[in-house]
Amino acid sequence: MESLLEHVEKDLGIDRSQLGAAPEGVHVVALVPAKWLANLKERGALPSLCPHPEGLSEAEVRTCFQRSVQKLPPGWTKVEVHGLRKDQLRYPLATMHGAHGDPKGRPETLHRFMQSVASQNYRNLWARAHRSFVQPYCHAHDPPIAPILEVLRAALQKLYGCPLVQVGRGVSCPSPAKEWGLPNRGRQPCPSILLAEVVLESPEMLYVLFLYVQYSLHDAVTFSPAKLSNSHAKLLFILFQILQAMQACHGAGLACGAFSLHEVAVDEKLCAQLRVRLQDYERAPEEEGMGAASGSAGGSPAVGGSGPVEKPAAPPEGLGGLVLDWVNGRLSNFDYLMHLNRLAGRRVGDPNYHPVLPWVVDFTTKNGRFRDLRKSKFRLNKGDKQLDFTYEMTKQAFVAGGGLGGEQPHVPHHISDVLSDITYYVYTARRTPRAVLCSHVRSQWEPNEYPANMERMQAWTPDECIPEFYSDPTIFRSIHPDMSDLEVPAWCGSCEGFVAAHRALLESWEVSQDLHHWIDLTFGYKLVGKDAVREKNVCLHLVDNHAHLTSYGVVQLFSQPHPRRLAGPLLLPAEAPLAVKPLIPPVEETRVLEDLKDQLADGVGGLFLEVEQGAEALEAIPAAGRGVEPLAPGVLSAQPTADGKHLGRRAKAPAQAEGAEAKIVLPDGCNVLQALEELERLDAFILKGSHGDLPEPEQPRPTPPLGLSALFQRDMQALGVLVTEIIFASKLRAVRPAATLQERFQVARRLCQSHPKEIPAPLQHLLETLLRLSVPDGELAGLGETPLFAYEPTWQGLPPPCPSQLLSPFGAVLPFPPYFPALHKFIFTYLSRRAEDEGQGRELVFQLWQQLEGVLRDNTPEGLEILLPFVLALMSEEKTAVHAAWYLFEPIAKALGPKNSHKYLLKLLIAAYESPCGLHGRFYLYTDCFVAQLMTRLGLQLFLSHLLPHILQVLVGVEGSAQEENGALLLGVAEDDESGEGSPVPGSFGEEIKGDTDRGSGALELLDYMSGISLHDQGYLPESEDFQNGLYVAESLQEPESLSLGHLSDKSSASEVSLGEDRPAADGESLKDKTSLESLGSSQDLKHSEEEDEQGQQDREEDQEEAALVAEELPVSVEASLAEEEEEEEEEDGSEQELPDHDGDKEQTILLDTASKTVRWLSAKLGPTTTCRYIARNLLRLLTSCYAGPHRQQFVAGTEENSPLSAGGIYQKRPVLGDVVSKPVLACLMHIAHLFGEPVLTYLYLPYLSYLVTPSTGAGAGRLNSRKEAGLLAAVTLTQKIVVYLSDTTLMDILPKISQEILLPVLGFLTSPTISFPSGVQARLILCIKGISLVALVALRIGSEMVQQHLSSTLRMFFEAFSSPLVEQGLLMGEAGLLPQDPSALEELQKVFSPEMAYSTFVPFSCLLGDVIRTIVPNHELVSRLASQYLASVPSSEEPLPGVTPSERSTLGTDPFSSPCEDTHSGTFGSVLVGNRIQIPAEAQQEVSGSPSRFCLAAGGKEENALKQELLRSAHLLCGNWLAYWQYEIGVSQHDARFHFHQIKLQSFVGHLGAVKCMAPLSGEDFFLSGSKDKTVCLWPLYSRGDGTHEISPRLTYAQHRKSVFYVGMLEAPQYAVSCDSAIHIWDPFTGKLIHAFEAPDSKVPITAVSAMPPPYNSVGMASADSVLRFIDHRKPGLQHEFRLATGANAGLIRCLAVSPSGRSIVAGFSSGFMVLLDTRTGLILRGWPAHEGDILQIKATEGNTLISSSSDHSLTVWKELEQKPLQTYKSASEPIHAFDLYGNEVVAGTVANKIGVYSLQESLPPSITKLSSENFRGTLTSLAVLPTKCHLLLGSDNGTVRLLA
Repeated sequence: MESLLEHVEKDLGIDRSQLGAAPEGVHVVALVPAKWLANLKERGALPSLCPHPEGLSEAEVRTCFQRSVQKLPPGWTKVEVHGLRKDQLRYPLATMHGAHGDPKGRPETLHRFMQSVASQNYRNLWARAHRSFVQPYCHAHDPPIAPILEVLRAALQKLYGCPLVQVGRGVSCPSPAKEWGLPNRGRQPCPSILLAEVVLESPEMLYVLFLYVQYSLHDAVTFSPAKLSNSHAKLLFILFQILQAMQACHGAGLACGAFSLHEVAVDEKLCAQLRVRLQDYERAPEEEGMGAASGSAGGSPAVGGSGPVEKPAAPPEGLGGLVLDWVNGRLSNFDYLMHLNRLAGRRVGDPNYHPVLPWVVDFTTKNGRFRDLRKSKFRLNKGDKQLDFTYEMTKQAFVAGGGLGGEQPHVPHHISDVLSDITYYVYTARRTPRAVLCSHVRSQWEPNEYPANMERMQAWTPDECIPEFYSDPTIFRSIHPDMSDLEVPAWCGSCEGFVAAHRALLESWEVSQDLHHWIDLTFGYKLVGKDAVREKNVCLHLVDNHAHLTSYGVVQLFSQPHPRRLAGPLLLPAEAPLAVKPLIPPVEETRVLEDLKDQLADGVGGLFLEVEQGAEALEAIPAAGRGVEPLAPGVLSAQPTADGKHLGRRAKAPAQAEGAEAKIVLPDGCNVLQALEELERLDAFILKGSHGDLPEPEQPRPTPPLGLSALFQRDMQALGVLVTEIIFASKLRAVRPAATLQERFQVARRLCQSHPKEIPAPLQHLLETLLRLSVPDGELAGLGETPLFAYEPTWQGLPPPCPSQLLSPFGAVLPFPPYFPALHKFIFTYLSRRAEDEGQGRELVFQLWQQLEGVLRDNTPEGLEILLPFVLALMSEEKTAVHAAWYLFEPIAKALGPKNSHKYLLKLLIAAYESPCGLHGRFYLYTDCFVAQLMTRLGLQLFLSHLLPHILQVLVGVEGSAQEENGALLLGVAEDDESGEGSPVPGSFGEEIKGDTDRGSGALELLDYMSGISLHDQGYLPESEDFQNGLYVAESLQEPESLSLGHLSDKSSASEVSLGEDRPAADGESLKDKTSLESLGSSQDLKHSEEEDEQGQQDREEDQEEAALVAEELPVSVEASLAEEEEEEEEEDGSEQELPDHDGDKEQTILLDTASKTVRWLSAKLGPTTTCRYIARNLLRLLTSCYAGPHRQQFVAGTEENSPLSAGGIYQKRPVLGDVVSKPVLACLMHIAHLFGEPVLTYLYLPYLSYLVTPSTGAGAGRLNSRKEAGLLAAVTLTQKIVVYLSDTTLMDILPKISQEILLPVLGFLTSPTISFPSGVQARLILCIKGISLVALVALRIGSEMVQQHLSSTLRMFFEAFSSPLVEQGLLMGEAGLLPQDPSALEELQKVFSPEMAYSTFVPFSCLLGDVIRTIVPNHELVSRLASQYLASVPSSEEPLPGVTPSERSTLGTDPFSSPCEDTHSGTFGSVLVGNRIQIPAEAQQEVSGSPSRFCLAAGGKEENALKQELLRSAHLLCGNWLAYWQYEIGVSQHDARFHFHQIKLQSFVGHLGAVKCMAPLSGEDFFLSGSKDKTVCLWPLYSRGDGTHEISPRLTYAQHRKSVFYVGMLEAPQYAVSCDSAIHIWDPFTGKLIHAFEAPDSKVPITAVSAMPPPYNSVGMASADSVLRFIDHRKPGLQHEFRLATGANAGLIRCLAVSPSGRSIVAGFSSGFMVLLDTRTGLILRGWPAHEGDILQIKATEGNTLISSSSDHSLTVWKELEQKPLQTYKSASEPIHAFDLYGNEVVAGTVANKIGVYSLQESLPPSITKLSSENFRGTLTSLAVLPTKCHLLLGSDNGTVRLLA
């Protein structure tokens, strides 16, 4: 190693301080600048001397080399330099004749595989026969050979494709590098090979540079065994990648070497890369080899060793020798403990994994008091009480959070580490640079805070000691001027004296006699199991099952108690001790002992056969029986062969193989006897002609040169050893790291033969093939070094193993899953292409999406665990996030299922919606087809609560002014908090999340995502909890409010404005309707079309698809109305003025249009209750945010500059930016009103608006914050929309309430001199314009007589405001006069209520009301004078107003008479009006002075300015029972988690001719399936229609059953229906196509119970009458598994099955009342118990390992899976519960007496029982299902009718 360091320093110009030896001692690690390496690769020439890292001390550079340190200086990187000495590469190498294996590119078939096997067997057998029978008589032709150096150069070029750079003296030019490297640049290397950065050649050396490998497979199996422990698929996939790498190496003509776990690099995603071990090519002369071996045995210094730590003496052969030497006193305590640290992988100088030694004394007295080595230092420091408290608290937290997959947040433990990095730096603070200490220990430099002396240090630390305190005096001397040296105890004269005394104490007898206890605690059996708990030594690292990779941790070396040291008094004395008993025992006693001895001698053989074949059994045999020990190998090796078969392969009979009639067919012209005949002639000639003796065949055969085939065979044997080291990692930690392949091979064979049961089943045949385990050691052919032994030419019909043979699906040696090649290709595509921009990201995702179907086709849950990290990485990277969600979410979520999709994908989807505005293609995430996928794959409840707010958020155009708006919103939050209001302050979702986190836990789940939660962390709530908290963005707002508009209905008076009602989601549902399926299909088509089409064509396709989707949901009349509405919108869009720049962007326009269409589609799909609860209420909140902030209250640029009211009058006003932003929100709100009718306007919108304009109470009274200001503007805008759509009757009915609760409060804020607006005069002006426009609209609708009756106080309050700037009056609005006037408010009033405003408002109302206005407005003379004053001040030349600035002029406007009036139709002042509005002829307009016709209220005839519009009737219109139910639901409390049943009949489903026996709602709750006695299954839509008496026909009827259907369910992953009538049918519920049918194996034993498995499983469990449970998969023929659950007739029939939500267990209920719980992963029966006294009727399984069962004994019982006693038991008085379903923590049950009961799962509450009335339900109840989100009940009856009740 020293010579390699010298050569690297000399040839590469890297300073020695930047070089370090790797722990394995085979290569050098170098710290180099990234630019240096890049120049070396690009230019093909070595740059100048490698620079030194500036600003770093030597200690800091040394720390960078430690494996556990990943942070490097910016711009620097670590590389591995592997060097080969040319003087050891001077031997020839026999090359191979042909290519190894099949050429790539040809798909392998069984025929081609058999052809290859036959030809290889033929060649191998011929070669063996030639060696045996021909070579002894004549020299064969020498194989082609080549110098090894030339072979290596060519192979490295072919494999890596990187340049060969000439370095060192005498290099002419770097051109050879380009000649070598460039031809291979186009070839894509194998992704499983660790690629070299560059290959360099100097006159003496050949170098290969790799990037530094952070984690190896050794780290994974040693420090993170849980990474590979939970499935065989992960280990198999790593082997698959290694074999791919070996195949690429062999194809390039390069052997991999005797690679070990250290040569396989892995990352967190389990991408494995093999690093070729080039050192094994070196062949030194014999004496050099001896020296090299001894040098390597001594162990090279670790990378970055810190200081002169004394190295232990050279270790003996293995751990056994070490233990013996230490026990017998031949090895010191210090050396032995250092060897144990080395075997545990601890590295000197590594702050996270430095060697540890025990503290032995406390330094309080001379030589100190000895410490108790039976307890850990942590236990001595903290005390038993604190450790017990820590353990119990973490244990309770673990139990409370149990039942989840992945890592647990709390694991019971006592200690966290043996030596932490902080403690290490405190120990070494005197010689560690200050910068390092500040970054690890304390950020502020406080030298006095570090322990000043050894006594204080030992008392302070809970960790163990380090070797430096026993060997290195320099650790006490400080390098810091302000930190004193570490003081040694007073009884030591100096640092050197202390080190010597401390070392002597370590070697003392007192320490030696107890040191084995400390070894047990630190490296031994007291680290795990009950012993660790008893010793309070449970270490977190060993029990947390962490799945992240790390290069350090706690390692257990011993599993048995460590022997005691035989030192001092323990050794036997030389003289015999005095005998206490007589030396000659009585005769009787002797006989007894002899008998025992004989029995013992006879029984040892039997004992040996009974005990498992392992080393533990040998050690347990008494000494008297050791004489039979040589028999053991024979006995053990005879056992496998006695079986007669191996791993399921049939043993061939030799007699049959060598039949008498078998013929050997030889090629033409081949005479194999010719050589034998010539030999006979030669012998005859010698015998007869020359009378001589026959010569013996020449014995000394020339040693053939080393061949590539031999190296390749050694690679395969190294692979077998590697697999063994993975399996038996915990047993191999005692093997020395520098062991040769021969030593590793012997240990591996011994372990495999001793512990055959520990070898996983998939790997048993592989190890037998590679290591020939059944062949005794002595019979292995040709034992040597390369290879270790020679493989037979054929074994079990196959040639010697090679990578291509093991990778072949036909070889059957290694059972790789069929999806591995596709998965490997997917990962290769991901790794080989990096997305630099969004275009490349989209292309990469599209390529991966094309490959994903092949990966998922035959995938398993274990395979998904390998695939998922790559998909999550794509969805989390900014360049690929949107496209990954669009392309990959559907297939991945389909395979994962709703629960796992929630856990892994939800946070990433939220992040994609919250991503910055610059992402192109974001509109994909808002299309209806993608939203349908979200609803289907995540479940309706999760979608509504977590993702719908983000979809709606985009409607307000947040992206243009995100920062400004967020600032304003946060300001509003602060102001509201100060005011102490309890009412909900309207605003956007983002502000509610940020502002309400301190009010409850509702928003924390989403917030914490951004704080970096790992994907392995807890992703969803524990099963013991329900979805009570955290689902709704604004659910934590506890809001007392009375928002009813004048208490229109008692039911609506208690309504609360919140985002949604907390309905616990049924966990196992994720299905979709026909529309969703068509959406998915169209989305796939859209994805294909994207590759060829332009953006415009793509948008047109989307529009067509969305129109089709909406059309399917709505009847014809609504389709027509939607078409008209869209045309109107297009006209409006075309005629509108140009939008501001940030909203005029094409991408933003597409985004808004897409989101709007999706919201409309969703509204029809979700139904009235869910739409109003989740969509409408959110839109109302968003409407407020449209006007938040001064930016949103500016007039839109580019509109007319001549009037604030635009020249037409007060109704056609000039828009502000908030109006433009709110347009999509208003359109969606009006669409909901179109769908469900006028009640939405009066019962939902107006109560919310009255809340918005209600003056604040309490501490916030008399103040106006920015959010309240925005709410006023939003309320006036929406009220104006609502008034247009109200019918005349409704308008007159609620007009007093509109006036009292909306108009008057708005005018109160507008005219108040005590309240100033946060945005100043601009906000007051906009509110004034909007408010008076609303008053004018109402006045025009109702006519002048009604205005005088209903709006007189409103108009009086408005016009009185013109007096306030002139006459400062104190009483304007009641108690407001008690408040002091605000100067800024008075200034605002003066600017707003100006002469222009008087002119613009008084004249139109004078025209409308005539002389009546004089009685309504007391100050009409003042206002008229102001109007005249304004008119006189504006000349015809339109000069600016005197005293008004140009900016104010542009705001206030100019002459309203500048344009001619346009006489229009409906909605204008001078046209014929409808109803009780008074008609004013056109002639009368001209009589008013100054041409009041200029105040016509609508120009052009635009629909949006019409005075009245009709709400088109739709099929979803609320009436009858639907209206009554809807009114109740929008007023109910959102936090009530109980199921309330009111017996409101909503719909009937008529179509079955027999009793409905089973039902299954789809997870979208828009369709459900029902199975009937009439042998049919029907699919029904669940859309709201009619008044409660409407009867609906089935959408589809499946009629392929031949018997009564008793089960129907859904396979969630493929979205197929499963139904059973004693035969199972799996079919598509939206097309009726049969996918798979399964008949019972025996027609006499029918199927009696069925249950579909949850995702990611695709199987169906079924039970038959013979008590056998079987599993089938619709993708594969035949059975998957088969388990017998009971035997005998007493158990009865299996009546029902239930699968846990995780799919890990399944429970069966028998007709005898017996229940059996089965583990689906192992097939073991976990529990069987008599649960009921009667027939079990139904079972359900829910979260928290909870089971619910009902029986004919009238009981309903709640169980925990593994607990004996039930949690709850309910008894029905008169009849059994034969049908029930789950709703959160409640059971909704039904009986044949038509009674509906609601039972609690967790609390002992009395059930609520409701008797169904004959009016609502006719017939007998036969089946029941709950719609959890909508809170509806589906009830099936014996007459074939299903009814929907609420």
